[in-house]
Amino acid sequence: MKKVIFTILTMIFLSTTGFSQFKVGAGVNTLFDGGYFGLSAKGHYTINEQFAGQASFTYFFEDFSAWNLDLDVHYNGFQIGDLEGFRLTPFAGLNVFRTSVSIGAITSGDTDINLNIGMNGTVPITDSLDLYIEPKFIFGDGSTFGIAAGVYF
Repeated sequence: MKKVIFTILTMIFLSTTGFSQFKVGAGVNTLFDGGYFGLSAKGHYTINEQFAGQASFTYFFEDFSAWNLDLDVHYNGFQIGDLEGFRLTPFAGLNVFRTSVSIGAITSGDTDINLNIGMNGTVPITDSLDLYIEPKFIFGDGSTFGIAAGVYF
């Protein structure tokens, strides 16, 4: 958990120091198999005109501990219609989903490593704020469909 907090703080620092290829984001995420709902933090790094990398962490609000880590690669090759600035980027990557339950001194947990395939739609709201929506399929032991939405700073 300390590493996750350090990573988020580093992303915020880099995004506020003029490093224009890096954005941070915040939003909500829902997974439909099991009805998981949580808050997300994202870091998005533009590698070049064609590719970007994104890491996101979601903590789900459940009666037990549940979190999700996504590491994705985006292809920046699509511009849709006449709406200036609207980007539609397909992505693929890894998903790590962890659940754990503690009862007294006994803790039990499970970790699933899955594949993500989805689409990220981004619309600029202001010069420094973008709205995103991200439907995705997660394939593997924890297969499901999910949607994330929020803003990039």
